[in-house]
Amino acid sequence: MGDTAGGATSGVGRTGPPSALGRLSDAARGTWVAENRAAGARLAACYELFRECVRQDEAGAGDGSPPGHAVVDPFDVCTGYVVAAMPISTGRAATMISLAAGLTERYPAVMAALSAGRMEQRAAELLARQMATVDPAVLSRVQQEVVDDYLAALEAGERLGARSVRESVDAIIARYDADGIRQRRDAAARGRGVHIRKGADGMTNLWATLASDEAAVLAEAIDQRAAEFANPDPRTPAESAQAPADAEGADMSDYPVPERRADALLSLVCGDRGRTRVTGLSPDEPPAPLRPRVTVFGCGRGLDPQVEFPRTGDSALRALLDMLAASDGASLEHVDPAIGAADDARRALTYRPGAALARRIRLRDGTCRHPGCTVSADNCDIDHCRPFDHADPQRGGHTTECNLMCLCRRHHRFKTFSGWIYDLAPDGTLVVVTPDGSTMLTRPSGPLAAYRREQARAEQDAWDTQQTRNPEPDTADGDLQSEPTYWARRAARHRAERAERARANRAGPDRAGPDNARPPTGRWWDRNKPVVSRAEQQVQQLLDEILDPPPF
Repeated sequence: MGDTAGGATSGVGRTGPPSALGRLSDAARGTWVAENRAAGARLAACYELFRECVRQDEAGAGDGSPPGHAVVDPFDVCTGYVVAAMPISTGRAATMISLAAGLTERYPAVMAALSAGRMEQRAAELLARQMATVDPAVLSRVQQEVVDDYLAALEAGERLGARSVRESVDAIIARYDADGIRQRRDAAARGRGVHIRKGADGMTNLWATLASDEAAVLAEAIDQRAAEFANPDPRTPAESAQAPADAEGADMSDYPVPERRADALLSLVCGDRGRTRVTGLSPDEPPAPLRPRVTVFGCGRGLDPQVEFPRTGDSALRALLDMLAASDGASLEHVDPAIGAADDARRALTYRPGAALARRIRLRDGTCRHPGCTVSADNCDIDHCRPFDHADPQRGGHTTECNLMCLCRRHHRFKTFSGWIYDLAPDGTLVVVTPDGSTMLTRPSGPLAAYRREQARAEQDAWDTQQTRNPEPDTADGDLQSEPTYWARRAARHRAERAERARANRAGPDRAGPDNARPPTGRWWDRNKPVVSRAEQQVQQLLDEILDPPPF
């Protein structure tokens, strides 16, 4: 972990914010705002160009239109004009026009924030994608709340990753149109595919869009084969000198991980058995089973459990059940979501965290916690926010959940030697203060933190409902009336029922209201009209009191 006694949390010895850095930071901020405004103006111009192409297309249609007029789409015409105006490809032009039309017509609140310079274009694209399937009847309210929430977080110094943004937007959408989230996920499932594109310098780009459970199995197989390539040749030096230097015996331990994964992928596709001398398997022996990790959190309230593959993202419960049905077995580990559940008083005074606590920190953080960093928590160091005191561990910097966080190696060193101030809250919220006084905030994005936030939202909703029904005396408005008691509600219901029966009797069968079932007419009905006496009404009222007692 490499903590030092001076630590990044003390801030001792700082001489104050350097004026040059402050001025340059303000200048960088100004150019960011100007770039956002320019992006908004560019999209607005593209939309006006598209609308003009549509108007000319509609004006040119008719009996006197030239042959083949209907074949030319106004969108294609606009794309051609954009390519002529800007040195960009047709694909980028089409994407720009689609975004311009979507933000202007469907998401005006997002477009306004972009044009004002408060939001960058990438964030606008992300918000638009998340709200793509929201019901138009509630879209205006949803997008306004989404934009307000996002801008408030930015102005408060919070640095949101893409996953955090998607999570917060979905939480808002779920309150208005939960079916829209399901529709978006169904549409995303239809986007599976493998793509190959020519690269440069003799290389080719290959990428795939898979379901999270499929990608988890593939990633596990690739990493398992890459681990075989990473091991050095187990043969003795004499055996290595006598054997030919083939690919199977070559030492690839110094190769970077992505390069070993490329070799592993090609090895799997070609059906190679792998390095049998390294794994110790005979050619006829089956390979080791794949065991991808998965995290499941029960949400309660009738909702489906949350399924999270640490390497590939969230998935559906049905996909996990299908995977378990096709597997030979699984190992289950219960995780208590309570903060500090894995802390141990004795281990708190040791420098290295236990395996259970380390897994818990990675499960909570998801990525490197430094603002703006997206390195996976599995590839990060676990660092003490307040430095561990090796001379006297009792003095502070304990090895507990509230004092540990994930930092990639680069930001681990940066925290230790930069002089920036880091403060970690019990729920994992990290506040970072720069030497010039700027404050940034990041929240953990792992599945454990997401589960805790979901539970906190549920409790907040329950509290708001309680306060609506029974507000506090010192916070209620003067004209707010208390909730009616059981007896008041019962009396009101009985009055309404008696009034309805009386109205039906006065109206008669031929003048029954639209809410009442019209009784049949005929001789039998005329001879057998029901007679409702006052005594019968009193008996019915007495029966209601006996059969419908109060709840106490």
